[in-house]
Amino acid sequence: MVIVITGFASMFVDLGLSRAVVQKPQINHNQVSTLFWINLGAATLLAIVVAAATPLIVWFFNEPRLVPINIAISGLFVVSALALQHRALLERRMEFGRLNLVALVAPLIASAVAVVLALMDLGYWALVAIPAVGQMLTTIGMWSMCRWVPGRPRRKTGVRQMLAFGGHVTGFQFINYFSRNADNVILGYVWGASSLGLYARAFSLMMLPVTKVLAPLNPLVIPALARAVDDPFAYRHRYRRALGLVTTASTIPTTALLLIGPEMVPLLLGPNWHQIVPLYLILGPAILTVCSNSASAWLYLSYGHVKRQTLASLFSMAFTVLCLIVGVWYGALGVAFAVSFSRVLSKVPYVAYSCRGTPVCLRDYFGAVGWPTLTALAPGVAVFLTAHLFVKPAFVSTGDMPSALWEASVLNSGPALLMITFKLVAWTLLIGVTTLIFKGARQAIIYEPVSALRSLRSA
Repeated sequence: MVIVITGFASMFVDLGLSRAVVQKPQINHNQVSTLFWINLGAATLLAIVVAAATPLIVWFFNEPRLVPINIAISGLFVVSALALQHRALLERRMEFGRLNLVALVAPLIASAVAVVLALMDLGYWALVAIPAVGQMLTTIGMWSMCRWVPGRPRRKTGVRQMLAFGGHVTGFQFINYFSRNADNVILGYVWGASSLGLYARAFSLMMLPVTKVLAPLNPLVIPALARAVDDPFAYRHRYRRALGLVTTASTIPTTALLLIGPEMVPLLLGPNWHQIVPLYLILGPAILTVCSNSASAWLYLSYGHVKRQTLASLFSMAFTVLCLIVGVWYGALGVAFAVSFSRVLSKVPYVAYSCRGTPVCLRDYFGAVGWPTLTALAPGVAVFLTAHLFVKPAFVSTGDMPSALWEASVLNSGPALLMITFKLVAWTLLIGVTTLIFKGARQAIIYEPVSALRSLRSA
């Protein structure tokens, strides 16, 4: 509940200024220093406002335990602001090895601390430790990797244009954040913490492969595309290769998680979490569309079409919220279905609009995402149906069989591991057969990702 609020406010810490630093062809020390202090001032003000709004947040969610949590997490705005320009400078220099090292170590240590706190019976404070420890370690890591030290803020340094660009980026992030978190707000308000907890856990599990793929690749792709805006052929070629790489790298693990979810979730989290499985599977189509979300973002940012990005996101958000208002009356399942329905239905129009004014068209989009998606998804559907219609009855008694394919059947660890193994082996074999038979699948899964990485690194 608190993360929904503080996550929304956190976009006003950056103000889009780190993206402006990355995109601007020429930058100097005085400009970056001025932006650093603007970020820090905005973060301090936000921390005070969000902490002062604690009674309102408690009233909205009707949950008094939010008081210390909200005050603690609001202080992280200042901590995160200290690292924004250091991160931007590292991205600008394309020092992604250092960025990825920090991105790997900080959450690992934060998760370890959270586990220790949970074992000490500190309850939800274990969850608070994840963003708190993670953000502090990230800030320390950025300062150690980038030894730039900010100077005093100065007037007339030429940052007005960068502030305007950052304003449009923030406008898009504002709309996009509300669109992505409207489901949490609406579900939490109508049905409370229990339903929201199940839904949020299912969503975060499904998003794990996508976020881990997009986080290191997005900073690499946007500068490479921005350098090719004057060469339509080179731009289109880089775009298709990068989109194919991202789609392949995120669709395959996402499909694998969808495939083994009915056995994996109860096995790892315990039988009390089996209610996640239907949510997990219903959210699958939405998460698969997220695998190619970069298709539009790259076009908007590399060509500077940030105004159009904000307008398109506004319409997309309105459609999503409308679907959620209808779906929330059916509980968490209705919200999950509304999210998948809205994202799948709006995907093609959204991409088509982003292609205007660029050398890229819808044909390029489908050419990049088509084979990676089909190669992973078609074998996955076939194995899922086979396993649940013919294999699972061998492990589950007739009376314990779930009434629907998307429901979990709680298995002992032995049968559950056998089901997971069967699914993964059969799915992998089918993907292998598909790549042998179809040249497009072979290009998408094997050759194109390697070639795309080489071309992006050389760009």
